Amino acid sequence: MVASSFQADTVFKGANIITVDPNTPHAQALAMKDGKFVGVGSDSDIEGLIGPGTNIQDMRGKTIVPGFIDAHIHVLSSGTRHVMAADCDQRSIAEIQSALRERVDSASRGQWIQGFKFDDTKTQENRFLDKDDLDAVSDELPIMVSHRAGHVYYLNSVALELSGYHNESEDPVGGRLGRKPDTGELNGVLYERAAEPAQELVPEVTAEVRRHGLKTICGMLTAAGLTSVHDARVSNLELNTYQEGRDNGDLSLRVYMLMGHPHFPALRDAGVKTGFGDDRLRIGGIKMVSDGAIAARTAYLSEPYVDSDDHGILTMTAEETETAVMEMHQAGFQVAIHANGDLAIDMVLNAYEKAQRENPRNDPRHRIEHCTLVNPDILSRMNKLGTVATPFCTYVYYHGEKMGFYGEDRLEWMFAQRSFIDSGVVSTGATDYPPGPFEPLMGIQSCVTRTDMNGKLWGASQRISVEEALRLYTQNGAYASFEEDIKGSIEVGKLADLVVLSHDITTVDPFGIIDIPIEQTVIGGRAVYEG
Repeated sequence: MVASSFQADTVFKGANIITVDPNTPHAQALAMKDGKFVGVGSDSDIEGLIGPGTNIQDMRGKTIVPGFIDAHIHVLSSGTRHVMAADCDQRSIAEIQSALRERVDSASRGQWIQGFKFDDTKTQENRFLDKDDLDAVSDELPIMVSHRAGHVYYLNSVALELSGYHNESEDPVGGRLGRKPDTGELNGVLYERAAEPAQELVPEVTAEVRRHGLKTICGMLTAAGLTSVHDARVSNLELNTYQEGRDNGDLSLRVYMLMGHPHFPALRDAGVKTGFGDDRLRIGGIKMVSDGAIAARTAYLSEPYVDSDDHGILTMTAEETETAVMEMHQAGFQVAIHANGDLAIDMVLNAYEKAQRENPRNDPRHRIEHCTLVNPDILSRMNKLGTVATPFCTYVYYHGEKMGFYGEDRLEWMFAQRSFIDSGVVSTGATDYPPGPFEPLMGIQSCVTRTDMNGKLWGASQRISVEEALRLYTQNGAYASFEEDIKGSIEVGKLADLVVLSHDITTVDPFGIIDIPIEQTVIGGRAVYEG
């Protein structure tokens, strides 16, 4: 299809274009002007849009797909942590201690030392950090390290004391204090909301660090082919940085912001609703957290973890959930609640059903973030409500060694893309980075093969086709932000966001999808990454 005749800014010819448009699924050429697609078709179809000033690129058979959309990822907060925190994604506790000591050596008196992306099952020791490990790094400065999944934090003795915890402390509501099994002494591990006192003591991230973090993370994500992201918990200060980045050009991605729940009253009172903004930066839903994490093994499950009597942690009560959902629903917001375990998902759906029953809204598209462990009843209720799911897509591939905590039978109902599709539930491509790696091609391969990096198959019944996985990362991501009319496929009139791949994602060996080089990422007709 071609728009009315005028000169395009850029034309790609000789390509293998997978449009994800059911009416014209494949094309050979496309034309872009003023940030939008103005022509999609054969090479000859596009000729009339070529003028003296048109930039013509011969793609030599390379594959073009719509820009990838990650519908749940921690963007700006991850960028700032890459700048200010020690990278604890190491393979031994000694290496983690070394990374933290580098921060200690350059720290000032009283400064909090932070680390992130610690992953116990990826270390040689295959265990959590404890306060003794961190006391060996420093017994003077407070240290706090977060698990890669979030939800679990590790403190040294100084940080524990500053947080007000001692051996006689009781578990706080929505949280748990880790203890040494032999003595009952605190071991420095804080689960879920138990970490809040420590988090409140950590100094606020400076504007300069946020600016640096925004540029850092945008470069990382566009290099992986991401053109749009749903930032999964944005603060008021991060909103300021996003607006500044939009104005000065540092923000190369399109961002749909899921605002942290504490900011809801101010947004409501200002008359703001979901959708406020433009195609570069938009206010999305309000984010809340109802239970723990999959990778950290704190998700709230109906059946306990394998070889355990632990069911996980619920971080909100049913009453709190219903009250908050009703307020946000009535105010015209999309609601986006983190719920991993089936019991947490059931509680969230109860709140959504009550809100819609008592205050009907047309197509609110409330979301369940992660929505990991489902069952037929959950799927039926989600379909009836029009609830959107944002499952982890890179977890099976990257976190395979953790899947044993759930058991092979339960994996047939986890990250359940096949079941979502077959049940008519819109699900997306999402990674939750840093908990899961952010590369879309890893996510697509993981959904297609359901096989981890060591070759172990988990939940074979949930495998989907490459074409279906591609829709998760394009059309469905756009739908989750009410933007399916402006992006998510390569069609005339839509935003000119695309990714150039060196090979055809639909014909390569599915186990090699992760290795396809990203040759170019284009946002609004402008190349933001070239490999």
